[in-house]
Amino acid sequence: MRLFDVHCHLEDESFDEDRDEVLERARKSGIVGIVTSPLDREDSIKALSLFSGNELVKISIGLDVSYYGDDEEIEGTIELILENRDEIVAIGEVGLDYRVASTGGPGKERQKEVFRRFIRLSEELDKPLVVHSLWAQRPVLRILDEEGATRVILHAFGGKESDVKFAVSKGFFISIPTNVVRSSNVRSVAEATPLESMVLESDSPVLAPDGGRNEPSNILRSVDFLSKLKGCSPEELSDITTSNAKRVYGI
Repeated sequence: MRLFDVHCHLEDESFDEDRDEVLERARKSGIVGIVTSPLDREDSIKALSLFSGNELVKISIGLDVSYYGDDEEIEGTIELILENRDEIVAIGEVGLDYRVASTGGPGKERQKEVFRRFIRLSEELDKPLVVHSLWAQRPVLRILDEEGATRVILHAFGGKESDVKFAVSKGFFISIPTNVVRSSNVRSVAEATPLESMVLESDSPVLAPDGGRNEPSNILRSVDFLSKLKGCSPEELSDITTSNAKRVYGI
């Protein structure tokens, strides 16, 4: 099978001791592509150092919503994106996180303002956008629609069936993480997502199928689970989702 992990965080310090082994397990499991998405400027620089020119691992630069109140971090991230536009395959993860807003982080209006900047940058550079939408699925969809976003991956999307249908109608891709094997909410999203709009992610090192540190090779487990859920073979599901991932990332 050919598998593709559209979203993870391989520059995370939890992989510092065995990153090469993690990548080897990914290759052996059938992973033919991985997109890593650092969460801040420091980790973006680390990812560029680790993976520039890597045949297996590609880079998407974005900024975690918790940093949206920091103008220096925002401007520095945008500068890094512009400097490395030919090295990266996407912008993200970026988006809205209303849990962050409810716990003293950047407020909803500030989040929307910064999110719109990244959407416009992705359109300007003709790069796909990897979107985070915790507790804010509908506002994210509304803003993406208002801004005319075209190439969108909704990372670990948790919306309702009507939200999935709207996203699909706009040509967005729904990314199903490996915790689908244990999460009824993720399973509901997967059920509502047609295969032609589905991509797969590990979100390593989090969202593991059974807790603990996650890694890209665990996508094998979600493929086995999802193929039964969608009534197709693992090979068919992997081929379709990998083709979708390569198309949206332009790989």
